[in-house]
Amino acid sequence: MRFVLVDKIDRLETGRRAEGHKQIAPDEEYFRDHFPGYPIVPGVLVLESLAQLGGRLVEASVREVSGRRVLPMLAKFEPAKLIRQVRPGDRLDLEVDVVAIGDEAARVKGTALVDRKRVATAEIMYALLDLNDVLGHLDEGQISRLFEWFDRLWLDLRGAP
Repeated sequence: MRFVLVDKIDRLETGRRAEGHKQIAPDEEYFRDHFPGYPIVPGVLVLESLAQLGGRLVEASVREVSGRRVLPMLAKFEPAKLIRQVRPGDRLDLEVDVVAIGDEAARVKGTALVDRKRVATAEIMYALLDLNDVLGHLDEGQISRLFEWFDRLWLDLRGAP
């Protein structure tokens, strides 16, 4: 199963805001068990979609301001609300706004919508892992895979690094 839960970043204003979306396919793997006969996107995956978009916003914002390459690691959701169900065929529209970005942590506020109706909201905190700090702990292959993943993800989501 691929664990990128954003199909496209539609708008990105570093330091401010990102908007993206995920088209919920009827054959998503998790629908087999959640729930047969009445498939619903697990709420944690809706929140994860917001966290992934927010992580890309934080990463791009830090890189633009300081040149640092960071990996935003999900630290906590607080508060988070699941308001409506998300079903197969829905387009999950995602919006995240920067609340704060520091040297070691960041916070965004996110909203997920279907048909312009809120389905979830959350404030999301990230611990920022500076990739330069971990490079000495990884072998060349691991470093190469990590940076290739970063670059490929940007190409998939934005069409440009």
